[in-house]
Amino acid sequence: MLGCVDFDALQVLQESALQEIRQQQTEQGVLFVCEHPPLITVGREGSHSQLTGSNQEFKAGQIEVRWINRGGGALFHLPGQLAVYPIFPLKQMGLGIHDYQARLEQSMINMAAEQGVEAKTQPGAAGIFGRCGQFAFVGAAIKSWISYYGLYINVSPDMKLMRLIDSNPYDHRLTSLSATLTREASMSSVRESITRQLALQFGYDQTHFFTRHPLLHKIKKKVYVHS
Repeated sequence: MLGCVDFDALQVLQESALQEIRQQQTEQGVLFVCEHPPLITVGREGSHSQLTGSNQEFKAGQIEVRWINRGGGALFHLPGQLAVYPIFPLKQMGLGIHDYQARLEQSMINMAAEQGVEAKTQPGAAGIFGRCGQFAFVGAAIKSWISYYGLYINVSPDMKLMRLIDSNPYDHRLTSLSATLTREASMSSVRESITRQLALQFGYDQTHFFTRHPLLHKIKKKVYVHS
């Protein structure tokens, strides 16, 4: 449970955890849960056409664009969006790629139900949908049969900023849990629920929680406004 964390620092932390898990050769996993300052990442299925905002808009908002090795297309990360990174040894757990993704999706569906949102998947889309549109995304990657990257859940981000990208080939509307509920969704409740649901789906009955890591420095949250 790491608060607001710089994206690059979290990448370094993921790589460190991945190497440690690879050496251990056990079923032990690590889950990083945080938020990020504004940043756009573009996965393997992404393209420049998904960046609908102009270079001037990105520069004015001090928003960087990164091309990274995960599944999916362009995603906008910002405070109010919960980023969840499971570093799980899939080989030791006996899980294939499709099983892994299905359990990620079911964890988010169960989490949404606990928040009062009826949710489901859509054919051909890596994410979760409610009555108002898509509020969660799967952007997973696997190295040496260990998972990294993972889930992004729009709890209560500034949805105006989200319009600077168009990552949806099926014209699905982007939304948030707060918009779907028509009230402010609780970040702490979503954070607790998705963590518990992932532990259940992946068979982890013993968990330990930490709110800091020596390799990371938290970033003070700011309010970002796009007009």
